[in-house]
Amino acid sequence: MSYAILESMSIIPAQSGVTVGKGTLYNGSIKLISPPGGIHIGAFCAIGPNLKIIGTNHDWNFPAVQYTFYRTYFQQDHPIDSTSTAYSKGKIIIGNDVWIGDDVIILSGVTIGDGVCIGAGSIVTRDLEPYTICAGAPCKAIKQRYKEDITNYLMELKWWNWSDETINANKAFFNLNLNHYSLDEIKERLVLI
Repeated sequence: MSYAILESMSIIPAQSGVTVGKGTLYNGSIKLISPPGGIHIGAFCAIGPNLKIIGTNHDWNFPAVQYTFYRTYFQQDHPIDSTSTAYSKGKIIIGNDVWIGDDVIILSGVTIGDGVCIGAGSIVTRDLEPYTICAGAPCKAIKQRYKEDITNYLMELKWWNWSDETINANKAFFNLNLNHYSLDEIKERLVLI
């Protein structure tokens, strides 16, 4: 089990079981408990303070759930059935260009799609579809960020994979309110290098 607490506005450092894409920033402390399969956080995500990513749980299949009980009485770690979903539902994938509000909890086995916005205080227990605005406990989709054709185009475009040169050449695109333009108007403003 990998465990870390990270603090300050910065790029998340590399650590065991955690991969982070280019330009992802967090603003405050983050607690990460890596599940089997690890945690993948995409590029250009914005993460608010006090995020908790909890990839494992106390395995309730055994007579005692407390880890200290096993250390005190048997000088061993709590037994774990790594095949049990009580312990973990598996890897956690956070897509690209994801915004995560303050005090969010993300549990094991979830995939958060590209472009998702997660409201403060949410508890993510299931997959979230790309380009949705989500909130709640449990977290669920409230609405789509854009019209379907624009969402589909952004998923094809994958701007987060662009070179710095291509990103810089597309200042006009990045300054568009995508909800005020048609897909054709958006395409007209792109400079693909």
